[in-house]
Amino acid sequence: MKGLILFLLSFALVMAKAQNSDTFVRIKKHVYDDELSGPLPNADKTLSLCNQLRTDGTWADIDYSSKSISLWPPGEHLDRLRTLIVAYVSPQSASYQQKSLYDKILLAAQYWANNRFESSNWWHNEIASPKAIGVCLILMKFGKEKIPTTLETPLVELMKRGDPYTKTGANKSDIAMHYFYRALILEDENLLAAAMEQLLFPIQLVNGKEGLQYDFSYLQHGPQLYIAGYGEEFLKGISKVMAYVRETPYAVDMKRLGLFEHFLTETYLPIIRSRYIDFNVHGRGISRPNILEKTQETAILQQMKLIDPAKNTIWNKALAKLDSVQPFDAENIEAHRHYWKGDYTTHLRKQFHFNVRLASSRTNKSESGNGENVLGRNMSDGVTNIQVFGPEYYNIMPVWEWDKIPGTTTRDYPGDLELKEQWGALAANNFAGGVSNDKTGASAMSVQYDGVRAQKAWFFFDREIVCLGAGIHCAAPEAVVTTLNQTWLNGPVVWNGKEMSALDSVQRPVKAGDFITHNNVLYYFPAAMNVGLTTKDQVGSWYRINRSRSKDVVHGKVFKLWFDHAVAPNNASYAYIVVPGTKTVDTKVMQQLKIWQNTSDLQAVEHKGSRILQIVCYQAGTYQVGDWSIKLDQPAIMQLNLREATSMQLDVADPLQRAKTVKVLLVNKQLRVNQSLEVSLPQGEYAGSTVSNQIAIGKK
Repeated sequence: MKGLILFLLSFALVMAKAQNSDTFVRIKKHVYDDELSGPLPNADKTLSLCNQLRTDGTWADIDYSSKSISLWPPGEHLDRLRTLIVAYVSPQSASYQQKSLYDKILLAAQYWANNRFESSNWWHNEIASPKAIGVCLILMKFGKEKIPTTLETPLVELMKRGDPYTKTGANKSDIAMHYFYRALILEDENLLAAAMEQLLFPIQLVNGKEGLQYDFSYLQHGPQLYIAGYGEEFLKGISKVMAYVRETPYAVDMKRLGLFEHFLTETYLPIIRSRYIDFNVHGRGISRPNILEKTQETAILQQMKLIDPAKNTIWNKALAKLDSVQPFDAENIEAHRHYWKGDYTTHLRKQFHFNVRLASSRTNKSESGNGENVLGRNMSDGVTNIQVFGPEYYNIMPVWEWDKIPGTTTRDYPGDLELKEQWGALAANNFAGGVSNDKTGASAMSVQYDGVRAQKAWFFFDREIVCLGAGIHCAAPEAVVTTLNQTWLNGPVVWNGKEMSALDSVQRPVKAGDFITHNNVLYYFPAAMNVGLTTKDQVGSWYRINRSRSKDVVHGKVFKLWFDHAVAPNNASYAYIVVPGTKTVDTKVMQQLKIWQNTSDLQAVEHKGSRILQIVCYQAGTYQVGDWSIKLDQPAIMQLNLREATSMQLDVADPLQRAKTVKVLLVNKQLRVNQSLEVSLPQGEYAGSTVSNQIAIGKK
């Protein structure tokens, strides 16, 4: 009996080991299939790399002594090694399993193993290089001839860089990814379990810390908006690993999958117009060429089709958008969201996207770092992204005039100034926020930067966005300007219905009712203003905004429209209405938009056709807004929706994120409303979000 028990225990251990081995084999095969899913290396390129590889395992054109913080040259060695390996292990390759190619792979791999190259940027040392080594070693498991243990061992040792337990967000998952690769190479169950725990750890909601927020924005490098960039890396890395471990004991649980998919489908994908993402969400990455075009992100969606095939209808629709096989306005969307943790607002329609990036003492302004985003001083001060077709801002950044970023109110310097604060810094203003009922809403911020003060607000109805500024003050010697847009010139500029074909540069006053259209966007002026407009060729370079990029001249014609508030404005204001997706003025709609107040204390706009009133109160007080008398004991952003005959919806948000309640007294004799409310405001991780109340109307 004792012998039988020992036999059964031994048999169970053997079976468990076999099952674990099968799991490792399955996961490695998933990695292999994924890495070979893209285009094969060009046969001529493979041959050229082999011929250029020197007998010591180096390529002559790579500077192996470089410690560059960006575009690190030694990293190219690993990229080329992977190219050779893919050609060797892919059955579709002309060089499949060739001994001569195998010998070149060993030569290049041995050179890397014999050295310890270091960049001045930790990311290359602790993320990029270990991940690249891991992919190379796993792929070689599928070659006819393997990497010898005497070579694999020192390469695996070089992977032991970085500590995922000390990092957050995308950085944590990136380091854990090469721990994951190392576990597969060594078939180490304990290391695989630890790697998976760290890889999936970022799929949780955090309150203000780096990572995925309760409003489903994404923050990195402190409380800094990074829905793309680091948020994108979060999506890429975790979708990849979830696909690798599908149908194994390490598969992701449904709760985490739900959070991940919500961020992907409700935040990230909707702000892509055609295949181009809002430049507001890319942080310092906007100083990199081609970054706004999201064709490579199809890999995320292909992974999701493997992970959650039940949602293939969603994934296929998103793939069609990124592949541009459908019209730019094919997506039938009607959404308005304010991200109270990220200080970001999106207003999405089938006809256009109009998004705004704010900043506050709770969030970091846009960062500069590693020589990137050198001129991005005003990239968080009410910056507007207006897209009809998608590529309106694609690769325009080298030629931008950076003190005229779309949406901002700034000093107009003779030349662009560099951003001195590295890696982001909290904004000075406390007031920033937005109210939303998921379809319409209002957002506002109190700008306090570079000697400029301004109260800026955006009122989002359906197709119309009313943009107001008040209390504009600056004592500096430069003129102050508010920029309506700065985008690629595309087609004629039409001023009050007349095409200005020879227009180059004008500055002139406009009167109430004047309008300009360009590239299917209407700019309407409800009040007299001094307007500047240029359509000239602007010149720059990528190096101008990113010290690791080319100094080659970049130029192109740019549509730039702004208000001139002159030097030393004191309590200046502005008003304009944007209607994207049209070339004509609908006079009836414009008459339905009523700007009731535009002061440093109160900004209020009503859409009489929609029966929506939106109010930004910077101070507690009693205000008369049309037929309404409104009293508040706290600053607030409010929306009154009177679409129902017998009731209205009151939406309220706290832009300071401090109060527990706000007392509101609403009086409207015409509607027979006399309502006093004490509105309980969301607290903790939901402070700043919208709370709604129903109020009866028409009753005594």
